[in-house]
Amino acid sequence: MDILKKHFGQISVSILMAVIGVFCGVLPYFAVAKMVEYIANSNTEWMIYKTPILIILVGLLGSVVFHQISTLISHNLAFRIIEDVRKELARKFTRLSMGEIEKKSSGEWAQFMVQTIDKMEQPIAHVIPEVIANVLIPIVLVVIIFISDWRIGVANLATMPLGLLFSCLMMGGYEEKSRNYQRAAKKMNSTMVEYIRGIQVIKAFNKSASSYGKFVDAVKDNRDSMLNWYLSICFYMTAAMEVFPCTLLFVLPVSLFLYMKGSIALGTLIMCVMLSYASYKPLIKAMSHADTMANIRVIIDEIKSVMSIAEMERGTNAQKPNSFDVSFEHVNFGYDAEKKVLQDLTFTAKEGELTAIVGYSGSGKSTITKLIAGYWNADSGKIKIGQSDLRNMPLEQNMELVTYVSQENYLFEKSILENMQLAKKDASLEEVKEACKKASCHDFIMQLPQGYDTVIGEEGGTLSGGERQRIAIARALLKDSPVVLLDEATAYSDPDNEAEIQKSIDALVKNKTVIMVAHRLSTIMHANKIIVLNHGQIEAEGTHRELLVQNEIYRKMWNSHIGGNGGALNV
Repeated sequence: MDILKKHFGQISVSILMAVIGVFCGVLPYFAVAKMVEYIANSNTEWMIYKTPILIILVGLLGSVVFHQISTLISHNLAFRIIEDVRKELARKFTRLSMGEIEKKSSGEWAQFMVQTIDKMEQPIAHVIPEVIANVLIPIVLVVIIFISDWRIGVANLATMPLGLLFSCLMMGGYEEKSRNYQRAAKKMNSTMVEYIRGIQVIKAFNKSASSYGKFVDAVKDNRDSMLNWYLSICFYMTAAMEVFPCTLLFVLPVSLFLYMKGSIALGTLIMCVMLSYASYKPLIKAMSHADTMANIRVIIDEIKSVMSIAEMERGTNAQKPNSFDVSFEHVNFGYDAEKKVLQDLTFTAKEGELTAIVGYSGSGKSTITKLIAGYWNADSGKIKIGQSDLRNMPLEQNMELVTYVSQENYLFEKSILENMQLAKKDASLEEVKEACKKASCHDFIMQLPQGYDTVIGEEGGTLSGGERQRIAIARALLKDSPVVLLDEATAYSDPDNEAEIQKSIDALVKNKTVIMVAHRLSTIMHANKIIVLNHGQIEAEGTHRELLVQNEIYRKMWNSHIGGNGGALNV
């Protein structure tokens, strides 16, 4: 509603143009009524017909012109509002924790951001101006008929109770059925995205679409909900649309009876009959938007539900960290209320040093980096950069201070240059090249068809995993944040790529606060400090050599690692 208020002027003009357009569409009925009266009175003078004919032409032309003007204004307005809503939702997402975002699948979010928001176009562009105009004009015509003769006016309303009854029956449970259909469509879209993304697995196990039960069930649910909705209203909608215009069943005999009794003039009879016929045509057009009107509340409720999601509580004033040490002070965190992932965690990663975090799967390693990156707020305790508590820091500043490089960095379906400029929008080509050289990816980029202007596929699909990772590291280099988080940055690379990625990381971490999560312990042998996590708590801290002697978990992990590498690594 706030967005609609912002565009109130355009909405008003669109409604006015629509009203004029509908009125122009009704004008020919007045003119035809007059012409019929002239004919009935045996008036054959040509000049007398010029004015009605001109009114008919003006009415028909005006109907088209003003409808087009109204439509152009309302569509322009609709797309502007949709743009505003999408931008506001995008800003909302940046203020949400990843936990809130991950409650829905990417398919559900895609359905919401694309199809659900697109459905606002119909209500704004058509329902607001057209329904108002097509309801207002019949009211005016009915009033004119009553002024001409109240008895014909009553006859004209005779079909309304039955028509309204069918309309009410049609709208019974209409919104809930519409909501069920929307829910089923969303589930189908989400499942479809999952099916397409998992097509490699489905093919590997020789499964077709028909054998993928979840997909089949979602498609059937979508079909059944749609059929249930339309079949439940089909009879009532058809009946209402047929009954409403049948006014002549009552108006014609009443008018003729009154005329034969001498109660009304011939001109009044003809005018009332014509206007009676015309009065419900706009109403039928308004009823054609019933589906759209039923969806309005569903769409608005869904947008409001997203906008009302609790945002991460962060400060609004930029902080000035006195250093770039990263410290955890008695931090507790869990993705749900029942299970804590981190428990009373306290440690410090010093500026200019590499702090490594190791531990078995599920120990909370990646959670630490995501908390520092601002994906969530800690449940209790403090996470600081220098002396600045992240809770008191705007999320935008948090993201500027921290560079997060994970094993699954996302690349957009844009050119490599554009993907790089996400880190620094005004970066020149030379700056981008310099970062890529440091990240050991300049050479393979130059071998691509258009070099830095080469458009890579969705999620960087035209590149290998190692190449994508090196571009992600180059992007982090270009950002040049004082705090660098590396979460399994070499996890999916082969030995050759791992060596290149390691060179990239060496360039990235110079003179920064670096926190590195690693399974491959050989990559963190020379870390200034290694933290061993066990079930969300710190088991031990120290250097590689100290932990080999002092900590059994680290020693077991190291022995497993060198065993997997053929025992070729030297301590």
